[in-house]
Amino acid sequence: MSAGAPLAGLRVVEMSRTLAGAYAGKLFADCGARVTLIEPAGGHPLRNGSKALFSFLSSHKRTAGEDSAEELIGRADILIRELDEPGDGPTAPVTVEISPWGRGGPWSGRGRPWTDFTLQAESGSLRLRGLPDSYPLMAGGRPAEWVAGALAASGALAAVTGAGTARLDVALLDVHTYVTNLFVDAGAALREETREPAVMRHRLSPSVEPVSDGWVGFNLASAQNLQDFMVLVERPDLLEDEELSTHYGRYRRAEEWNEIVRSWTRRHSLRDVLERTALFRIPSSPVHNGATVVQDEHMVERGFFITGGTGTPRPDVPFLIDGRRPRPDEAAAASEPARPRTRTGTGRPLTGLRVLDLGTWWAGSFAATLLGSLGADVLKVESTRRVDGARLLQGDPRRESWWERGPFFLGANHNKRSITLDLTDPEGLELLERLIADADVLLENFAPRVLDDLGLGWPRVHALNPTLVMLRMPAFGLTGPLRDRVGYAQTVEQYAGLCWVTGYPDGPPTNPNGPADPMGGANAVFALLAALRRRAETGQGLLVEAPLVEAALTMAAEQVLEAGATGCVIGRDGNRSPGVAPQGAYPCSGTECWVAISVVTDEHWAALRDLADVPRWREDPALGTYAGRKAQEDELDRELAEWTRDRDAAELVSALLARGVPAAELTDPRFVHEHPQLAARGLFEEIEHPVAGRVALPVVPYRHSGIDRWSVLPPPTLGQHNHEVLEEELALPPRRLRELAARGVIGTRPDHL
Repeated sequence: MSAGAPLAGLRVVEMSRTLAGAYAGKLFADCGARVTLIEPAGGHPLRNGSKALFSFLSSHKRTAGEDSAEELIGRADILIRELDEPGDGPTAPVTVEISPWGRGGPWSGRGRPWTDFTLQAESGSLRLRGLPDSYPLMAGGRPAEWVAGALAASGALAAVTGAGTARLDVALLDVHTYVTNLFVDAGAALREETREPAVMRHRLSPSVEPVSDGWVGFNLASAQNLQDFMVLVERPDLLEDEELSTHYGRYRRAEEWNEIVRSWTRRHSLRDVLERTALFRIPSSPVHNGATVVQDEHMVERGFFITGGTGTPRPDVPFLIDGRRPRPDEAAAASEPARPRTRTGTGRPLTGLRVLDLGTWWAGSFAATLLGSLGADVLKVESTRRVDGARLLQGDPRRESWWERGPFFLGANHNKRSITLDLTDPEGLELLERLIADADVLLENFAPRVLDDLGLGWPRVHALNPTLVMLRMPAFGLTGPLRDRVGYAQTVEQYAGLCWVTGYPDGPPTNPNGPADPMGGANAVFALLAALRRRAETGQGLLVEAPLVEAALTMAAEQVLEAGATGCVIGRDGNRSPGVAPQGAYPCSGTECWVAISVVTDEHWAALRDLADVPRWREDPALGTYAGRKAQEDELDRELAEWTRDRDAAELVSALLARGVPAAELTDPRFVHEHPQLAARGLFEEIEHPVAGRVALPVVPYRHSGIDRWSVLPPPTLGQHNHEVLEEELALPPRRLRELAARGVIGTRPDHL
């Protein structure tokens, strides 16, 4: 196992059909595993789409025909298999199945037609995106498929290096539901919302805004950010306006607020705005596309885009291990390896791993939750002076201990214990250092300066514990001009191009609702597990750097590849997708009742035409072909909306599915836990929280054969385990704990609330 190929010796067979399986295999191949792609007789489906994207996803893989499958699987450690319906067949010690619905539940095994668009509708996320007076809007770029691939890869790597054997069942619907719903379901339950139909499409504001020479993206993640923003746009008088201090207040006064923001941004260039926001530490970003992002000075300095044999820029591996991006070791991959040293069993594969979690918000917290759900002992470290910002998001300040009721925090922090330590106090820092000395992993996703200013950079951490693996997840990485920029999912989505391909055809770029965070978390966990596997060989600790922006740029790879290969800049096209026509969300009878329809084949069109019985559709032979329908998309959308408007959504979907046409009702995200397929598969588990009470929360969005229930520990309250950890594990006497509490070094309530 070489330093640059931490997974050399692993054998992986990939039988992928979508981005999900292909990306899972690519992660293994990039880290040195021997990955063999078995293609069907007609070739991989992605070959018929973007050849540049297929080439990118297939790099460092070998290929074989289906006649070799059984023999190759028999010698593999891991099998990654994608299919429309889970079925029987040869298995490897660790087998990952990726399918639209997964095993079990009323929709599995029934041949239910689907597309990425209809899965977005089923998941509830479609109703969260777009403008209130227009149609619901899909997220461009198939983000859930990328996240599914990262989850499949990290789950498989955990299994093969831990328990040794496992079967993973990854349903794309489960992943869609987790990735872009922003824990709306949990929030609705905590607020005890009624079932009154509601329009939930609201634009974050400010978000992507026009500047004199393009677009700039903002993300106000805190009250301080908002106050600083009002000063930035030269309206300090608004600091006293209580209504504008809330998201909902800005929605209610959207016309007035947007004019305030844009009258300022339009007067300034992109560079000017970014320089000014940097002074205030307001999260902001250029809004790139596939052509411009490769020229960004930060990406150039980090060398993230590399050229292959064709000279086309493509993203590199989105993480570094000990300062290097992994590279395959061809000699090691070509040799016949011994089986990896593993335990036998099918339980939680990371049992015995000790993790210190300094993560915040979603990406860092999700990475630690994945580790805890897979069996690691995760200790979340916050400060009463600086709690995890997710605690304060969407909470109701009118309720007692409201910071313990935030749906975002609850949804992203299962299976952890919590302590508080003020790291600006010498005693608090000394206690953390004692914990570091006895841990396997230290995880954080602050801007780099935060730990550096505390003296907890890699040299100090490595000196405290030479065997520890440190996972750092800063938004823009540890080097480069943007190193110290604060960034969240929305920020890196704006930067990477995910916003550029999401939006109405004539509208501004639109944030896709946060998939960059779970993508960043799952990618980081894969990188961490690869480093831990290497540590098992050498006994030496390592530094893993997994920037959030590089995970997002990987999701946007197709834009860069197409721009480089063809000069085409992929843009926004509403709910339309290449190779599908028509496709859209169409109104049905009732308030906020919509149906999603995707016509992928000429047979789908014929079935829809016969059901709708619109005379013009029968009379125009050009509509019998994809090219003919594509040329008339605007007219077809108008005619479809007119046809669906007075029909019952459920009955219409049933009729379309019976004829083989991919279709779905748009699920209300507030009650998505009641979706029959999701409920049957247990994506949501009821937990008993000491403050929030009994609530259904989404858990890890795949099934593991050795794990019956993901959530063992409910999300912790602030400092809930101070005594358990500090007194029982670090042997601090009760008197010292009282002294620390009196000085605010530890505590159970945010200082400023």
